[in-house]
Amino acid sequence: MSETLYARGTFLPWHRHEESYVTFVFAGGYRERSRSSTRTCGARMLVLHPAGDTHEDDFAERPTRCLNIVLDASFTARLGDAAEPLHRGGVIEGAEITSIASRLSAELRLSDTAAPLIVEGLLLEMFGVISRNRATGGSMPAWLAEAEAIVRRRFVEKIGLSDVAAAVGVHPVHLARTYRRRFGVSVGERVRALRLDFAREQLGAGAAVAAVATNSGFADQSHFTKAFTRAHGVGPAEYRRRMFRAHRNASR
Repeated sequence: MSETLYARGTFLPWHRHEESYVTFVFAGGYRERSRSSTRTCGARMLVLHPAGDTHEDDFAERPTRCLNIVLDASFTARLGDAAEPLHRGGVIEGAEITSIASRLSAELRLSDTAAPLIVEGLLLEMFGVISRNRATGGSMPAWLAEAEAIVRRRFVEKIGLSDVAAAVGVHPVHLARTYRRRFGVSVGERVRALRLDFAREQLGAGAAVAAVATNSGFADQSHFTKAFTRAHGVGPAEYRRRMFRAHRNASR
């Protein structure tokens, strides 16, 4: 188990993984191409890779932080029928998956003698959740998928919960409850996270802080600075300077 931070612009050419493994995307996102398809692996998504999977990964758009866990054959054999989604491959998301991934990340940092046992239990819990969702028809309703698409498409606009609910034809209270249950965050929290991800990309590209605040959908530069600092532990101007230094050093 390991965590990896990929800089914006990183590209991993065709490679093969002999063992099954899973990747949880904590922040950012990337596009993964196999011989037969291309899939988008976004923030708070779990990516399932079967043994022998061959693909290439493109982190062109944003810095990305991933948790990677290799699963040996003896573990997948113990999963029985619950391993079927892993053998098929794909992308899964949900509040329970996000919670388990966060706990796995915490265990990676503790790394005491109890960690292996706890990690094994969390992985079994994760595949139990995946299996239960499949058994109970846990696929995303079409209206909720459309709501998420609207949020991701219009996050820089002045958009509210009622706007999204009206667009997909459900009551705002129903949308709020179902959205949080599915994704682990509110619509407003998702919008803010998407704005901050977009702002980080723009700052990394060298855009001025004031312009980034406006382009990312924040009311003003003051609100943007507070939100960015709270999320990343450093102000946008300082983040921009650090990225500039990193790019300059990389080009030497």
